Amino acid sequence: AAIAIGLAILVYILLWRTTLGYRIRAVGQNPDASRYGGIRVRRQIVIALLLSGAFAGLAGVIQVYGLNYRMITDGSATGFTGSAGFNGIVAALFGQLHPIGTIPASFFFGALLVRANKLQRVMQMPSAFIIGLNGLVVVFVVSSDIWRRRRQHRRQIEATQKAEGEPALAAESGG
Repeated sequence: AAIAIGLAILVYILLWRTTLGYRIRAVGQNPDASRYGGIRVRRQIVIALLLSGAFAGLAGVIQVYGLNYRMITDGSATGFTGSAGFNGIVAALFGQLHPIGTIPASFFFGALLVRANKLQRVMQMPSAFIIGLNGLVVVFVVSSDIWRRRRQHRRQIEATQKAEGEPALAAESGG
């Protein structure tokens, strides 16, 4: 856990406190505007892929040498990782795609996954419920982001109309 927390802090520093991080975030937000601003888009994409691959490789090393002491797989697509990729996406979304926000989110979902068997024994709750809960988190986090963006867009339109002296959007629609 200490390595993961340290890497999350390192990623935060890299992405929000360096020019390399600024370029990577800019390319991720809008490649065309980044290109217009003089950023070499393909180079930043390759650097981001190299960094993410290095972190994924480090996670695999920790899985093999720190947890199991050997590579264990049953031959399935999730045999080695045990759905760690999907769980990581859920934790990242719940942490609002911010490296520091993923720390408490990953602890929360890690505790849920570890305690799924105990919930099954004590409360007769199926352990598959936790997997379903992960899926619901993805749906609700993504949909809340969509609603937030729509509300923000509507407020911008209303503010523009109010500044121009036009009737407000809500008054026109009767709500």
